[in-house]
Amino acid sequence: MVDKKRLYLMIGLARFEKKHQDGSFRISRYYRGDYTAFALIRNFLLSTIAYILLLGMLALVNIDTVFSWLNMQDIRFLIAGLVVSYVIFVGVYSVIAYILARIRYVRMQSDMEEYNRALARLNRMYRHAGSDNVYAKHKQEEEEE
Repeated sequence: MVDKKRLYLMIGLARFEKKHQDGSFRISRYYRGDYTAFALIRNFLLSTIAYILLLGMLALVNIDTVFSWLNMQDIRFLIAGLVVSYVIFVGVYSVIAYILARIRYVRMQSDMEEYNRALARLNRMYRHAGSDNVYAKHKQEEEEE
């Protein structure tokens, strides 16, 4: 006969696995530092692409201003301004990415701890049910003889 508590626990575990298969299980394969470093590298690449696209769109919208800046004798100020704005842009998004990666990792840890506790509870239920089982008792008695 099927134990309802075990059945409900297994259903809950299956739901957790289905819900978190792309999130917590994937993140749990990494150490916290590795996951954070990977998130920062990904953020650096994506924010660089976003900055270039944003700069290109702004240049196309304000093409007259861009040509007047290019005709300036001292273009160093333009390049310095672009570099400073790039560093600020990437810096702000890197701080945000760092915080979000840490939060995601901490949430994953608590989710996986809950999942592991539920697995341990299910294991105890099976061990306890095995000791109550007449067949298991009979087999144990045979081994003792």
